[in-house]
Amino acid sequence: MATESTLTRLFEPRSIALIGASDRSNWSHRIVDGLRVIGYEGDVHYVNPKGGEAHGRSLFRSAADIPEAPDLAFVMVPAKAVLDAMRDVARAGITSAIVLSSGFAELGDEGRRAQQELQSLAAEHGITVLGPNALGYVNTDAKVALKPFPPGEPLRSGSIGVVSQSGNVTVQLLNMARSFDIGVSLAVSTGNEMDVRIADVVDFLVDHEPTRVITIFTEAFPEPHAFLAACRRAREAGKLVVCLKAGRSEAAARAALAHTGSLVGNDAVIDAFLRSAGVVRVSSLEELLVVADTFAHTGPIDGAMALLTISGGTCDIVADAAEDIGLELAELTGETVTELKQVLPELAAAQNPLDVTGAAVTDATLMARALAVVARDPGVGIVLVAQEMDHQAENLAWGREALEQLSTEASAAECPAILANTTVRYVNERVREIRAAAGAPAVFGGVSRILPAIAAITEWTARDMSPGADDVRVQTGAVTAPREGTWSEATSRALLESAGVPVVPATVAASPSAAEEAAAAWGGPIALKVVSDDIVHKSDIGGVALDIATADVEEAATALLERVRTAAPDASVEGVLVTPMREPGVDLLVGVVREAEWGQVLAVGLGGVWAEVFGDVQRIALPASPAQFETALRRLRAWPLLDGVRGTEPVDITALVEVLGRVAALATSLGDELAAVEINPLRARGTQIEALDAAVVWNG
Repeated sequence: MATESTLTRLFEPRSIALIGASDRSNWSHRIVDGLRVIGYEGDVHYVNPKGGEAHGRSLFRSAADIPEAPDLAFVMVPAKAVLDAMRDVARAGITSAIVLSSGFAELGDEGRRAQQELQSLAAEHGITVLGPNALGYVNTDAKVALKPFPPGEPLRSGSIGVVSQSGNVTVQLLNMARSFDIGVSLAVSTGNEMDVRIADVVDFLVDHEPTRVITIFTEAFPEPHAFLAACRRAREAGKLVVCLKAGRSEAAARAALAHTGSLVGNDAVIDAFLRSAGVVRVSSLEELLVVADTFAHTGPIDGAMALLTISGGTCDIVADAAEDIGLELAELTGETVTELKQVLPELAAAQNPLDVTGAAVTDATLMARALAVVARDPGVGIVLVAQEMDHQAENLAWGREALEQLSTEASAAECPAILANTTVRYVNERVREIRAAAGAPAVFGGVSRILPAIAAITEWTARDMSPGADDVRVQTGAVTAPREGTWSEATSRALLESAGVPVVPATVAASPSAAEEAAAAWGGPIALKVVSDDIVHKSDIGGVALDIATADVEEAATALLERVRTAAPDASVEGVLVTPMREPGVDLLVGVVREAEWGQVLAVGLGGVWAEVFGDVQRIALPASPAQFETALRRLRAWPLLDGVRGTEPVDITALVEVLGRVAALATSLGDELAAVEINPLRARGTQIEALDAAVVWNG
């Protein structure tokens, strides 16, 4: 089992044994060269059972021949030789190993058997293993590079941790980091995760002082609860976790199965749990690093954004993009505007976004002075400066002075201030040196990518992380129906009522004449629905009749039952559910489902058929707080309907949130017995919130 001490030995080894070292191995050359370039200061021992020399040094035929057991073995031999190599590692007393070799669980049953044998061997001898099928790691702080890098720019030390199941994706992320001057602390490829898993590495990075933000690429989560716990620890420590989870599509899920030997879960449910653990989810490798690099420079962002540039066109682009993604632009105070007018050229408009005009090209201090004023505005949470001064600094004295002035003001600013190129630009060695000398807060991505990153970090900063009450229990003993299969609406209603969920009044009538008698007690229009545990989608077979006059109920009920008998002759029918019609309102779908290995998720969205047509559904991992339920409601595209669009009566959100909480409490009380509960629709009209239809599905 991976622990902090065993992972420290794995990721910060004082000595290393390269098992399978050979002058004929490209892997061997790359690992040796990587250790040389990064400046590894520990002892490196070369091991090959054939003996002889490699890389200008004598080879040990066995790891056990090394006078003092190294902290770590890097195993780079063919898959069929791995077990013998690991037995040699065990005899040598080495307790940490990286297995580069592929050919294990990712290849099917035979590979899984080989991996199980390897796992048993490692467990027997207390060896912590990264892999198999893992490309190793790079630790810039400890100066350890055990990853086969292609030639290229050096990797800059920084505060971004990288964890990836895919070795190639790790390499591509590091190549991107090298090309665009992004600093990395520790980058790990976990491979098949036989022993050390993503959750273990994330947990290690939470306590890893150089790391400020953790990026993850994964195709599956072998231990979801451990992973979520590590992410919550990261959030508590003020470290952002950014995740690119592949496998949303059917094709991607098949690819993930072939690649890692792991199954991919329900993506929507996983997304809800990631959000509950404080994870920011992205959809591309570029976005993964842009969000991480932005956070590495800004930390949490509490407030609206201000933009400084020398381009009116850029101002327009940013204003449009901010509106599209819901990123708030700060409204500058009168005091800020007055101060800016004293700094800016006469033709410049003191507003946000702020075009300081081309005068900044002749006055190297102008942008910095404007930044100092804007950053003091109490409504500004971050200042983005879109200007290529770092690249202009390569050839122009003005550019160097402007960059130095801006960097000085940014470091002293009362809120985060970052420098971005208008578009994505490659960063050459000279620009890197200039940036480093000035301490420039330069962020990768170009404004079109950085704006969504700022929006994501701002949302993460404000996200309610208060834990929901998981000890609330609903007493459901009065509902004695067997907890198996699918319950009819009539039985489901009783369960909802036991949890305090308001439901529309109803009576189960065994016959059409009894239905008419029940309807007479209410008067007004009536709704009729077939009652049967065998029929879930009642309207699909004509099992629903709406807006029926009281005098017509018996006839309508007779016709309804005849339609049901024709469409579903084998269904067992108890009778007809008689309810009063309700005034129109906002119909919502509210349901709870359980995903294996993850837990329960509550979904809320437009009800009726609209949930399927528009896909406007928010999902909240349970348990959840009232604030998290309200945030989910506000994130719906249908929120204006709840908020009283165009003079309609707004829904009592406090009352609606309370109902969601009661549904959630019912689901958590039922626990593993419950497969799903669904209310569709839950009608909301002002202060009246009622379930009009419901179904419960049991695991039994």
